[in-house]
Amino acid sequence: MKLPKTKDRMLLGILAGGITFVIQSLFDYTSARQGISKRSYWTTAAGVWVNSRRQAQKWDGQLLGGWMTFGLNVLNGIFMVWMFTQAGLNKWAIKGMVTASAFGSAVNALLSGFDNNKVSPKDGTSNLSYALTHIISGLVASWSIVTFGDKSLFNERIPIIAKEESPSVTPSYIDGSVPNETYPTYMQ
Repeated sequence: MKLPKTKDRMLLGILAGGITFVIQSLFDYTSARQGISKRSYWTTAAGVWVNSRRQAQKWDGQLLGGWMTFGLNVLNGIFMVWMFTQAGLNKWAIKGMVTASAFGSAVNALLSGFDNNKVSPKDGTSNLSYALTHIISGLVASWSIVTFGDKSLFNERIPIIAKEESPSVTPSYIDGSVPNETYPTYMQ
């Protein structure tokens, strides 16, 4: 089965963030149901905007937390698309996991750092569960970007070498002109 590919970077980031949101939510829900995490990520995210845990666990608090979590995943997806277009796709899984871990850690610090967030869990197990959730999110987001992104978005920088009769090789631009510096010229 041939999967559709997109050349639109913003759309690719939104798609990767949406897929990540679904997988992250399922993993987080399972973690909370198993008692590994004391609060779901949605509840913690809603705790920034509501006054109590009870309000964060109501349907409107959960909708608010889910929407915030979706927005953060899309923001991370858009950033990861930009990162991959700049840095290339080699070792995409490691790049995705590290980037999402760093992004998720910063978001967790912000969510729990607000004085009015009484909902954020302070125990190590819940926060380790969140960290694992971010690692899985990074893997899913980077896989989504690699799977649904057109390869032309991720062209590696390829040196353009002029073909000459002599054994010495000088770099040149696409139009055939030779650059002034002695460094190789790269296509973007």
